[in-house]
Amino acid sequence: MERPILSGDTPGVPPYRPAPASGSGRAGMGAVLPVLILIAILAIGYLVFAQSRTKQGVTDTEVAATGDDRPDAIGSAGSGGARYEERAVDRASDAAAIASEGVRSSGSAVPASALDAAFFRDPDGAAIRYAGPIRVSGTIASMVQPGSTPALSMEGRTRFNYMVVNFPAGYRQQLAPLAKGQYITIACDDVRGLGGTTILSGCLLT
Repeated sequence: MERPILSGDTPGVPPYRPAPASGSGRAGMGAVLPVLILIAILAIGYLVFAQSRTKQGVTDTEVAATGDDRPDAIGSAGSGGARYEERAVDRASDAAAIASEGVRSSGSAVPASALDAAFFRDPDGAAIRYAGPIRVSGTIASMVQPGSTPALSMEGRTRFNYMVVNFPAGYRQQLAPLAKGQYITIACDDVRGLGGTTILSGCLLT
């Protein structure tokens, strides 16, 4: 059935029908999608770069704190105490080598920390270097122990490593005024290492 001719129609010419707009919408999305992908790639790249810079900053901070850039010097918090003790022993050993020359030339006292560090690192070498008699200065860690021969302990290479100081029999009265934490100087006949502990024998207060 034919459509009736309206007043605006031209005979023999089909009426105007606008093209659907769906094609242009798809074309617009096709242009926007690469832009969105590019933005996403840039954002991911920035996040990866920022994370790597953060890790580098943490590593630099650990190196500065330890003073050592070796990989084994940057460890967990659980190994921090061991690294600290190792560095303290190294410094004390260097001080021991210098102090030993002073003992031979002037008779000055060797710091207990340096003496203990030397025996900890090289017991045989320290026994030769510090062949008695010897004078030692340090802090009392614990008071006189019971027994026929009076003895006390001094702080060694660290506050938690003790040296044993043996005094002659009958010397207990001279030690009575001493107190824990007091800094003393002693003159001893002999020093040796035994099982990782530095032992001073035949000592007297000076």
